[in-house]
Amino acid sequence: MFAPPVLEVPPTAIAWLWRDAPVPAWSQTVAVVDRHIWLAGDKVLVRPGAQPRRLPVRTAVVPVVHVEIDPIRPPRTLQHAQAVVLAAMRSAARASTSGWVQLDLEARPSHRADYRMLVQQVRTALPAGIKLSVTALAWWCRSPNWLDDLPVDEVVPMFFRMGRDNVALRGIVADQPQLLHPACRATAAGFSRQEPYTQDVTRRYRRTYWFDEKGWQQK
Repeated sequence: MFAPPVLEVPPTAIAWLWRDAPVPAWSQTVAVVDRHIWLAGDKVLVRPGAQPRRLPVRTAVVPVVHVEIDPIRPPRTLQHAQAVVLAAMRSAARASTSGWVQLDLEARPSHRADYRMLVQQVRTALPAGIKLSVTALAWWCRSPNWLDDLPVDEVVPMFFRMGRDNVALRGIVADQPQLLHPACRATAAGFSRQEPYTQDVTRRYRRTYWFDEKGWQQK
């Protein structure tokens, strides 16, 4: 019977919590979905994120605004969602107990210019004391036009669920990190419990975010 890999995380590790997942014992800071925004054609649908269960009193929270693009009816642009996303990010900033907020938006290549403009607008809209984190698809780390001069405090490349490029990208992350964009090399990165790397890889990063497909229901 397959046993899940043993998760060894650095002291600064942050657990991504989706739905009503419990907080892992090792995580003193958690990234929690504060708003879920769904873009389908010209429609913008919003629902609140689920609160995690048994959140310890001293746990710092990074509110996440998760923007999902409908795979069947993707919008032509992101501009019609701008006001909703900005309002959600301002709300996330008010809810933050960590000093951070995170925008999680897996934009398509056709949305790149809109995405960069939206990030700039989010930065302008946030209070001065709030730091901005953005997630990034791993392949963006090989395409500098996505990340050059992005006005954020950290980029969090998600080094899991990398699709058809998974084998090649994992090889680059593990053995040729110099081929990644500088924003993807040392500040922050996202990893999955189900797709582990060696500690030589995870320890390169000052901040690491961790995803678990089972919602941290199993040790």
